[in-house]
Amino acid sequence: MQDYQNKKNQGGGLGKNQQKEKGNAANVEQPRESQAERKFKELRYHPEWITKEADEDLIGYAEKAGEFMVRKGLTNSKIRSIYGEIKRIQMSTFEKEKSAFILLKPKVAYAFGREDRNRNDGLHLFKLIFDRSSHDVSDQKSFQNFCNFMEAILAYHKAYGGKDYINR
Repeated sequence: MQDYQNKKNQGGGLGKNQQKEKGNAANVEQPRESQAERKFKELRYHPEWITKEADEDLIGYAEKAGEFMVRKGLTNSKIRSIYGEIKRIQMSTFEKEKSAFILLKPKVAYAFGREDRNRNDGLHLFKLIFDRSSHDVSDQKSFQNFCNFMEAILAYHKAYGGKDYINR
């Protein structure tokens, strides 16, 4: 019995290989947070911009996001089809186009998936913002607020020099 207790206290009853594996699990590096993920946290999104109404903080958010997207390689052509679909839905009503709106999320994911994730933090930030803000859309009013939010971000993207191509 004492031998069992000694083994248990020394290694928790695990064999040498199991102890080694357990030790390595603690040493596994976590994936590094991307610049886009850090920027998304720094910007501090407010759900009320979608569920209620815009305020001055939204303008500052849109400007910082748009400028970051330009600096990090987001081009107009990468988001043109997504923004075009948002505008098409806006021409109708959210209730009639709800499924089209829901299907925008995989379209954004596809656009991001086609990119080298290490080279386009601008598109990654767009995806993070789109995913988070689209989650707050539930009716015509919140969809209109979402459209205004996206339009503000893309207006600043353009104002900071967003183009159809990037000279690398």
